[in-house]
Amino acid sequence: MTSVGERVEAHLFVLKAVMDRDKLSLEESLSRYPDLVPQKDHDAVRRYWEQQQRTTTIIRRVRPTELSATGGPRPWFDSWDTAEGYYWARQRRFLSHTLRRQDYEIDSVDLASDRVLAHLENPRHPEPFRVRGLVVGHVQSGKTSNFSALIAKASDAGYKIIIVLSGLHNTLRLQTQRRLQRDLGHENVPLPAGVGQGDPEKYWTWLTRDDLDGDFDPGVNVGPLQGQNQVILVVKKNKTRLERLLTWLENKVPEHVPVLLVDDEADQASVNTGGNRPDDEPVSEVLDLRAADFDGDTPADDELDPSAINLCIRRLLHCFARVSYVAYTATPFANILINPNAEDRVGGGDLFPRDFILTLPHPPGHNYVGPERLFGREQLPGEADQVDGLDVIRLVPETEVEQVIPPRGKKKPYSPRIPKTLKAALMDFLLATAGRMERSGTGQPCTMLVHIDMRKEAQDKLAAAITAELGHMRQQWRYDRGTFLPTLRDRWDTEFRPLTSSVDLDNDAPFEKLEQHLNALLTPGVEVRVLNSNHEDELDFESEPDLKAVLVGGNKLSRGVTVEGLLISYFVRRSPYYDTLLQMGRWFGYRGDYVDLTRLYSTQRLVTWFHDLATIEEEIRRQIEHYARRKLTPLQAAPRIRSHEKMLPTAKKKMKDVSLKQESFDGRKLQTLRFPFDEPTIFDLCSENLRAARTLLGPLGAPYVETGRLIWEDVDAEAVVRFIDRFRFSEQSAFDEHAVASYIQAQTQHNELVSWRVMVSSLSSPQKEHRAVDLGIAGHPEVAMIQRSRLAKDPSSLGVVTDPEDELQGLTETQIKEAHRLQEAGKFTRLGDALRSQRSSREGLLVLYPIDPSSDRGANTQNRRRLFDAESEHPECVLAYSVSLPYSNSPSSLSYVVGQKAKRQ
Repeated sequence: MTSVGERVEAHLFVLKAVMDRDKLSLEESLSRYPDLVPQKDHDAVRRYWEQQQRTTTIIRRVRPTELSATGGPRPWFDSWDTAEGYYWARQRRFLSHTLRRQDYEIDSVDLASDRVLAHLENPRHPEPFRVRGLVVGHVQSGKTSNFSALIAKASDAGYKIIIVLSGLHNTLRLQTQRRLQRDLGHENVPLPAGVGQGDPEKYWTWLTRDDLDGDFDPGVNVGPLQGQNQVILVVKKNKTRLERLLTWLENKVPEHVPVLLVDDEADQASVNTGGNRPDDEPVSEVLDLRAADFDGDTPADDELDPSAINLCIRRLLHCFARVSYVAYTATPFANILINPNAEDRVGGGDLFPRDFILTLPHPPGHNYVGPERLFGREQLPGEADQVDGLDVIRLVPETEVEQVIPPRGKKKPYSPRIPKTLKAALMDFLLATAGRMERSGTGQPCTMLVHIDMRKEAQDKLAAAITAELGHMRQQWRYDRGTFLPTLRDRWDTEFRPLTSSVDLDNDAPFEKLEQHLNALLTPGVEVRVLNSNHEDELDFESEPDLKAVLVGGNKLSRGVTVEGLLISYFVRRSPYYDTLLQMGRWFGYRGDYVDLTRLYSTQRLVTWFHDLATIEEEIRRQIEHYARRKLTPLQAAPRIRSHEKMLPTAKKKMKDVSLKQESFDGRKLQTLRFPFDEPTIFDLCSENLRAARTLLGPLGAPYVETGRLIWEDVDAEAVVRFIDRFRFSEQSAFDEHAVASYIQAQTQHNELVSWRVMVSSLSSPQKEHRAVDLGIAGHPEVAMIQRSRLAKDPSSLGVVTDPEDELQGLTETQIKEAHRLQEAGKFTRLGDALRSQRSSREGLLVLYPIDPSSDRGANTQNRRRLFDAESEHPECVLAYSVSLPYSNSPSSLSYVVGQKAKRQ
């Protein structure tokens, strides 16, 4: 940023503090305090403020997606204003005035945490309550910011005891504790390092400490649990520690005291596995924990038995009469597959989020880099093309992987070598670090991550080899610079500058500007830290905010821990599970201001898997959005996760109650039959479906008419997919519209279903008494609606909506005769199947049925009833549709892992 820009930003920073304190507009602040900003900068400050406001206006429209058991926010929240709260006001001021977060960033946290709070029960509710919900974020996207804001707002509302369950390692528990002390208030974190301790009557009572051994100790005083104090604990998910907490809490918390339990990384250890233990390695080795991370007398494996921890959490919820449990995770595969019907005689119901599921929106702005932006993903229904990834990935050949990982077999000797790609990655780290120092100053952290294997021996030996290689580079810089310098310059000019120029030309820097920073980096040498339980090395960016180091590790770096300033990653470790692989991606996060300097070295297989996971992750979010549009509750929405030929969504023990569903729609006809006729939602649903139809039909131009039917040919598949994705109806087991849309899109890749025949069914000879509807069709402002009734014994169903002659559309006489012949010859049992066999695989048939809401049952049809009662209010039109899919030469088949539905909803 230029010196003028820095000056203007500083002026606006001061003005925003005044505006917030005195509740003034920008103009009022400039007028009341004219000496705060020099007159010559007034116009520049106004322009910068207006630019920020335009950005904020756009971002504010992004809201979380919500599935709710109560149909939306609970009534108490309508009259509650979080802006008036004490703890949130302090946190918000700290974010704005001290951390200088942009307004749109604060607004995103504010809005999302409001929506979570809205689904919790009123802490002052007169009756006992137990709420269970799930918040789905993005990997390394700031979930802690959301639950930190939630804790502040929940405390303002009246929740008195806050328990945060944070990971398995002491380091992650400490990281979370320090973050919350900063955001909520603690005597050890005065301003400006945090919000400060605040008013004495609002002090927090911290029952855990901000050091590695500061986890919960049952020797603390129980007095604060009576409801007069604001109490908080940050506790590891460890069997012995949780059992001590349970014993300490037993019969100590009065019934009137409301409790908020936040479960961070809720898919780790919290999900019941029925006693899952690895067959070949002890848990302590697999999860890379030190003895200090265990809380029992000995590091017993059952300390981390997910079933034991799951039971502790369920028992913990039963310690309180008034409690809301909120699970946070970026990888919800295990959580949404929890059996909602599971009961335990000791722990009660399992942790299925029966009350609400919220998916947080993509972080605002361009600073966040997630799986989709980094790896790209497949085209999904409603999209015109696939999403391409960034040009920051460099492939590691499998032959070079063999040089850094131990050979199979425990007794084989292991001596790693530094392959060409790792040597290039280390050189890139030197250049990227110098580039960031030139761009943002020397006080920024700059790190490189090397993750090759879970075994500590492999990490230790490779770290030694990396140290030797960096020592060699230091010697070259110090004593053979004339040879080394051209190599570095060429790599900077060819590998970094083109991408930087394409992202932001202002950030382009010639190599000469990097030399002083390379000298500052290489003269003392680059530190290599080994982050496993064999070493005392730790990450603490609060005490080392400008750390420059290469980090070698495994499981200890796989979840939760934030690696600041991560520039280069060398990652070749495979995992067979979606959630584990995504959580290993420490390179995701807020790196947008230096994303052009980042590089990820990995194998083609892993890059492909991450690309697939980006698709699967986005598909789950869209599935939840779809359920939300249909106003389903979490118990009504059966989760569905696309399967992968090489990976599982999560560990097998977490999928005890799931099934695998294979879906193909080759040669099938599907129709929408179920609608909520007797519910108030029918009005919004029908209005939305009419809008979807008008959006589809309006741009198609004038149709041709054939015996009352309005027909278009050669309609693009994308338009049909968007219509199917938007159209709403009640759940039908035989018609999963998301799967149908995905199937159509997959078939277009084989040059099938690329052209569609679209038809609107209408009365061929409408009379005056027949009602009409406007579907936005050119030249046909009124379309006579058809008559359909519903089943008497199954009143949410139309039973059937199609006309047998619909299948004839687009077929020649010869094709129709051939279909009859095939049926008569026994090739097909139904004529409709035979007719679909004659349709070109390139063409699909979509038929819309505008139904008169005043339709009555026909004569002599005792098994039917009116669409709506004659005296009741009804929508303008009930729209249904059918889709007819021809037989394919290369039918795509998608398989999904499907969770159980609740027996009681």
